[in-house]
Amino acid sequence: MQKVYLGVDIGSATVKVVGINENGDLIGKPVYMRHDQFPTQVDAVKHALQSYLESISDHQVAGLGLTGSGRELNRHLLGGDLTRTEIFAHSMGILHLLKKGLIKDPNDPHQSLTKIGTIIEIGGQDSKVIVFDENNTPVYFNMNTICSAGTGEFLKQIADEAGISLDDFGDIALKAKTSAKIDSTCTVFSRRDFRHLTQKGVALSERLRGVCDAMVKNYRNNVVKEQKLKEPILFQGGVAFNKGVIDAFERQLETKVIVPPHHDIMGAIGMAVIVRDEKLKAGNGSSFKEDFFTREFDSQVRFCHGCHNACELSQPIERIGDQVTILDTLGGRCEGSLLAKNVKEYPQAQSQLQIPINRVKESKKKIDDKTPTPSNKVRLADGIYFAGIDGGSRGTKYALIKGTEKGIDIVAVGSVETSGDAIKAIQTALSQLEQHLPNGQTLGGIGTTGSAAELARDMITRKTKDTSDIKATEIIAHTTWAKHFVPDVKVIMDIGGNDAKIIVLNDHGIDFAMNDKCAAGAGAFIEAIARRFEVPLEEFGKIALTSKAPARISGRCAVFGESDIIHKARLGFKTNDLFMGLAYSICRTYLSDIGKGKVLSVPIVAQGGTFLNQAIQKAFQETLQLSKDEFIIADDPRLVVGAGALGVALLAKEAYEKGYDTAFKGFEWVLNSHYQTESLTCKHPSCDRTCHGVITLLENGVPISGYKSIDCDFGMFDGMISDQQERNFVERLFERGTA
Repeated sequence: MQKVYLGVDIGSATVKVVGINENGDLIGKPVYMRHDQFPTQVDAVKHALQSYLESISDHQVAGLGLTGSGRELNRHLLGGDLTRTEIFAHSMGILHLLKKGLIKDPNDPHQSLTKIGTIIEIGGQDSKVIVFDENNTPVYFNMNTICSAGTGEFLKQIADEAGISLDDFGDIALKAKTSAKIDSTCTVFSRRDFRHLTQKGVALSERLRGVCDAMVKNYRNNVVKEQKLKEPILFQGGVAFNKGVIDAFERQLETKVIVPPHHDIMGAIGMAVIVRDEKLKAGNGSSFKEDFFTREFDSQVRFCHGCHNACELSQPIERIGDQVTILDTLGGRCEGSLLAKNVKEYPQAQSQLQIPINRVKESKKKIDDKTPTPSNKVRLADGIYFAGIDGGSRGTKYALIKGTEKGIDIVAVGSVETSGDAIKAIQTALSQLEQHLPNGQTLGGIGTTGSAAELARDMITRKTKDTSDIKATEIIAHTTWAKHFVPDVKVIMDIGGNDAKIIVLNDHGIDFAMNDKCAAGAGAFIEAIARRFEVPLEEFGKIALTSKAPARISGRCAVFGESDIIHKARLGFKTNDLFMGLAYSICRTYLSDIGKGKVLSVPIVAQGGTFLNQAIQKAFQETLQLSKDEFIIADDPRLVVGAGALGVALLAKEAYEKGYDTAFKGFEWVLNSHYQTESLTCKHPSCDRTCHGVITLLENGVPISGYKSIDCDFGMFDGMISDQQERNFVERLFERGTA
């Protein structure tokens, strides 16, 4: 029976298993799999290890080494012989392949590399750089912080956002002629820019290439920093599969980047080599638990009450019948966490967020019945139909209403996925509106709002002024609907996929605040966690409400919060406790950031799809200590999600009643027209500036609008094109191919 030395790399997103023989040759079939498809990390490790061992026969495990973020917890369960850091494991892995002559010289395919200059390694949530000296000895290394802006998880989130396979990401990015400008500071900032560019109709390939550039820039700024990267540069980790990222590295570093064989399992190879060397030197047997697959392992969460640090502890355990054996206690910051008297099943009490609520009703002035109520209506809207489109980053909502003697009838409210293509989503929403409009009827006006409001308006109407086709801010749209729904509303809370806002109505008018480039208090945070746990979004709230001990989740940043949840899941926190903890985290973040300094009075109306989540509803009601009459959420989910679209439909109705008519191009024209955007560089003959990255919207090949100009003295690329001279200039730019 031959001996096999196993290397296991348990990362934040994947499990890798590799085996080598005494000569250092890879044997069997290496395993690389994501572990988010399994109930627990232990189940994923079992499946990965069993899959690998089934690929070899007549072999005995002579040693087992572990690396990665899950190494310490799983060492006790597997019976690992040793653990090492990822830096050490990746270095040993690449040096082993170098020694074996398996890395070819890109300048001469018949020769193998003999030296390594730098290793760039990017995995699911970790990224690192390792620089070697002339003797192939690591002399410098650094890793990313808790931020995931320069990691594979970021690319996965963008791929999900765009509705594409991660495998296709790089190939699509390589098709772009230019890169869209994407903020590289933070994952959330980058995703926000990506969505805004989507709403402007920027081509997917340009956005994806921009993401690759932003990711590489973030990596260079936060991981490489001022360190000089020596050549040759090797790229390891799962992200090295992405050709777009490789291209971005080569363009920014201005040199060839080598992707070595087995780049995705390099850490596991390194651990197999390390444990082989240790075992051959020591000459003893392995601690590997041969019956690991049949034994029942688990982990449990406990809490330290020894001091104010309130450490959350993880205890790997083994169950034999009713007997539970604690294998270790991990996560404590001091020795106090190892004392049995300090370890409890429940966490220390959390301090409650105190938010004052004004419940004093305003005194209403008595109005003489004989005093006429002022009205600026010049005509009635009875029997006339009006529509609204709310172009959001996640969903594009639409609404159709009909004017009546007493107000309005709601004919239809719905939503379509934006899916990274705002133009297509707007046309789809328009098609839905046409289907709900009774035969023979026309629209008296159509309103637009949301991040794609301007794009939608320019697609559907011929004029920007003096029409009943109203473009309104989200603040005005949501306020309009809330006041129609609850006339005496004092506060409007709206949480959508990426945007969150608070609107306070008082004697002085409207006071409002919005989140600024952070999704920590928005629905995308919940969606990302639900996706990671492979739980349907509609089931999230139901699962969360079964929690009896919600986890404490960091809420200052969506990236930090997601990392915190991943960490706690590894420690063994129950899914329902994590979900409910996330709901409270979003509530705290919203109230402390967006609601900071605001005086809250009742009634409060809650809008936006995130408030359909039962856990979010409970978190807000309990934190603010409000009754259902004080914290109002419409029973009809359509009115919660479609508040913005309903609001601009009402505004279109009001404009019609003031005497304005629609300039709507008509369903047939908009739905059968081809719309696209192009990025251009503008150099106006009368201007001393050169503006890069301005955008033009084309309708059937003709420029009709421009976006992204900054204080242009000539009004170029600043909305709908109404001047033929301006249109001619843009057409000349387009024809010259200055994109």
